[in-house]
Amino acid sequence: MKVGIDGNPLALKLTGIGRYTYEICLELDRALPDAQFFVYSKWPVTVPKISSRWTHRVDPSPLKKYLKNAAWLKLRAGSLCEEDKIDFYWASSTLLPWFHAPIKTVTTVYDLNYLVVPQSMPRPTLWAHRLFFRRDVLKADFVATISQGTADRLYHHLGRQADAIMPPAVGNAFQIASPDQINHTLASLGVARPYLLALGTLEPRKNLDQLVRAFLALKQAGEIPLHKLVLVGGKGWRDSTLNRLLQDASEHDVISLGYVSDEHLPALYSGADLFVFPSLYEGFGMPVLEALACGTPVVATDIPEIREAGGDSATYIQPTLDGIKLGILKALSSKHASLANGPGWTWKNSARALADLIASHDNQHRS
Repeated sequence: MKVGIDGNPLALKLTGIGRYTYEICLELDRALPDAQFFVYSKWPVTVPKISSRWTHRVDPSPLKKYLKNAAWLKLRAGSLCEEDKIDFYWASSTLLPWFHAPIKTVTTVYDLNYLVVPQSMPRPTLWAHRLFFRRDVLKADFVATISQGTADRLYHHLGRQADAIMPPAVGNAFQIASPDQINHTLASLGVARPYLLALGTLEPRKNLDQLVRAFLALKQAGEIPLHKLVLVGGKGWRDSTLNRLLQDASEHDVISLGYVSDEHLPALYSGADLFVFPSLYEGFGMPVLEALACGTPVVATDIPEIREAGGDSATYIQPTLDGIKLGILKALSSKHASLANGPGWTWKNSARALADLIASHDNQHRS
């Protein structure tokens, strides 16, 4: 059986959906030992070096540079899949290519940003989702979500039941780092303790502007005189206001590190007094899971999807200025238990759920 995979989330610098896709691919190889895998992308990406059964297909067409990502997916990815005679396609970034051949599909729905927080999305992405999201999800042979909360929202808005729930997990690297590891990483990044940590692409949904304002207000009031606020995350969109705020706040112990590679994250989490995740909306909340696995207390927005990541081990807040301030003070003043042993599921569990959907099609085809 030939399995095609949307490789566009596997950017050279992995974040969010890219890290999720990468980890699922690693386990999918083990779960489907007889399958051949074809990863399709517009540009070179970070494809897992797993086995000889994996082929990376970068679109050779010179026309791709004129196409937005959604247009490329619709107009080019399907043709590449058909050339390779793909049997089953995993839409790892939700939207489906246009196929002429009878290719079975499974789509992963991470969130419903375009319905819940449309104002936070880049305009091309928003319009692509408005045009294609509903149609593609309803058309897919199978639908997987990354949380029960996302499955519930999907059913509420689109009337589509999820066929599988495949939550993110944490890798073995995410555990409490040793003092030496913490000191070495912090020195290399130019960070001194004590500090609060936040992680996320610099875009409106992450609500980092409110976090910065809350931190500055606490500093001005003398509540946290020694702490710094460390932000980790690459450049996003609609971020001009946040960038101006960060520039002004850099004189008041706010440090923006930009993108930080995965190898540094466990020590950065472990060294923090607190991890703050004030996002307006998430489909799950992988950083919450990672911080807790590193033994770091967490303050996070109170929505069902993030509660699935944090369980009873986080302090939950409303993502307002006052909510963030109160949450930080409460968490710093208490020794809230953390989920240092990680969640009760693994990447293997989630990849197995995807493999079962793919295998069910293969079994039907054989019979």
